[in-house]
Amino acid sequence: MKYSSINEAELRNSFSMEENYEQSAAVLIPLIEREGVWHVIFEVRAHTMRRQPGEIAFPGGRVDPGENQVEAAVRETSEELEMDIDKVEVIGRLQPLATPHRQLIYPFVGIIPTLPDVHMTEEVDHLFTVPVDTLLYLDPFHGEMEWTMNPDQNIPFDRMANAKAYEKRVIKMREPFYEHGDYIIWGLTGKILSQFIKHIKENVFKPI
Repeated sequence: MKYSSINEAELRNSFSMEENYEQSAAVLIPLIEREGVWHVIFEVRAHTMRRQPGEIAFPGGRVDPGENQVEAAVRETSEELEMDIDKVEVIGRLQPLATPHRQLIYPFVGIIPTLPDVHMTEEVDHLFTVPVDTLLYLDPFHGEMEWTMNPDQNIPFDRMANAKAYEKRVIKMREPFYEHGDYIIWGLTGKILSQFIKHIKENVFKPI
């Protein structure tokens, strides 16, 4: 293919400030009030799932073309919890998180009216709830997950500046682990939960 000269208008029009939706996802922390007590709803992913089977998660998924992050979070929650989309009320957002796969995750907080009866679906094995009051007093333990960089044969390793610094390089990520009964909440869900707990402590229970 032969490329011609680029004019300024073509250059400017080729770029955009829009989000690359294929590289972003959205999740929702669903809240429900039960007998005057607020609870967080967690999913246990179906054990037949190809990715992260049996792990604990919040409802969410990739942002599709033509929708924004809030819409994606609401749609995914509606689909996974098998409830009408208009029953999901988003009340706020937390800070986005970057994954090791260079994907941005946008977490939101929402309220739903009743606890859905979801068992053994294609995506969700079952749901469980934890009172917000309980979460505020959970003391997570922390550990480090390691990711090792292994350049493949297509990388011109012998001609890269400072290449040895990247060969077998280990990247460490500090992870919070929350224990509640038989459940261990960690990974991306644990990081989002940490944000949520910090927000509640700082913005709901403000120092007098």
